Amino acid sequence: MKNKVNKCVAGLILTLVLFFPYFVFAATQQDLDSKKAQQRQAQALADQKAKEAEQMKSQIKTVDNQISQTENAIAKTAEDISLVKSAIEDLKVQISDQESKLQIEKEKLNEIVSQWYMDGDFGFVEVVIGSDNLSDLISKQEYYDSTRQHMNGKIEKINEMKTKLLADKEEQQNKMIELQNIQDQQTAYKKSAENQLSWKNHLLNMTESQQKEHLDLVSKLQKDIAHISAELYAQRRAYGSGTAGALGYPYMQPPGVYVLDPWNFYMSECTGYAAWYWNSVLGKRWLNTRPGSGSAWNWPALARDQGYSVSDTPRVGAIISWQASSLTSQWGHVAIVQGVNSDGTINISEYNWTYNHGGDTRNNVRPGDYGSYSYIW
Repeated sequence: MKNKVNKCVAGLILTLVLFFPYFVFAATQQDLDSKKAQQRQAQALADQKAKEAEQMKSQIKTVDNQISQTENAIAKTAEDISLVKSAIEDLKVQISDQESKLQIEKEKLNEIVSQWYMDGDFGFVEVVIGSDNLSDLISKQEYYDSTRQHMNGKIEKINEMKTKLLADKEEQQNKMIELQNIQDQQTAYKKSAENQLSWKNHLLNMTESQQKEHLDLVSKLQKDIAHISAELYAQRRAYGSGTAGALGYPYMQPPGVYVLDPWNFYMSECTGYAAWYWNSVLGKRWLNTRPGSGSAWNWPALARDQGYSVSDTPRVGAIISWQASSLTSQWGHVAIVQGVNSDGTINISEYNWTYNHGGDTRNNVRPGDYGSYSYIW
């Protein structure tokens, strides 16, 4: 019984030892994929906030211009009000001058009328009797009538001028009231625009603060990704059996740099290496027929697009395509079959598996250990 227990424990330990790297890969790869997803989301939010900030800056500039234009309009209205006030004061002086003239003319007229009555104190008969002759009487009468008519004419003109000046004054006063109303409206609009500007500046500050928070998160996630990625590659190297090398691949890019190659795949990725190997080493045309969907897991679809076979049987020179999983990442993985072994394992060359944007070869790989797969040839 004891031997059986020991055998069971030994078997369990052996199983853990054999499969421990894959459990580690699963946890680490899931964490890596999660961090990358968070980074993309944070970057998208940061980009959105940057766009909103630019829109707000444009709106703030517009409101600033409106406030500046309103200030100019208020200044122009104030200038118009000042001119109208000056015109009203000038009209007041003119009206006062006309009233003084009117008073003088009325006094003159009163003197003439008084003189007339002084001369004719006893009435018309007495005036006639008192006159040396009729001609003298008529001359006096004509003089008084002519003078009074002249004076009345002057008084009438003065009154007409005064009436016109009063009408002008009223018109200017109404104009000033209208300008003051306009000035009040302009001042109220300026105040409203200033409040709007203050609020938009507050929103801009808040948006830029949020953008910074997202960018800080992006920076933190980039560090986390770099750390997890380095750990993942280190684990793969520790539990792998391959050797590192450039494999003759000419399109090498440093980690974090993504440039499309002549076949529309990213350089130094597993897909970029496999596409180069088929096109340049084997002379078999292979392109990304589905831009935006050229990830490794989707290569069976790309194979059917280009007339290649998809099979579960390996052969040398074939592409092996693993589906997306917690072991291979959300993009899957592809490699080139370099040898098929009698025990069902294969030897492969690949990129971006054991080394970040670097190539390696691995022997005696059990394809099923990394999830669902298929061969393309």
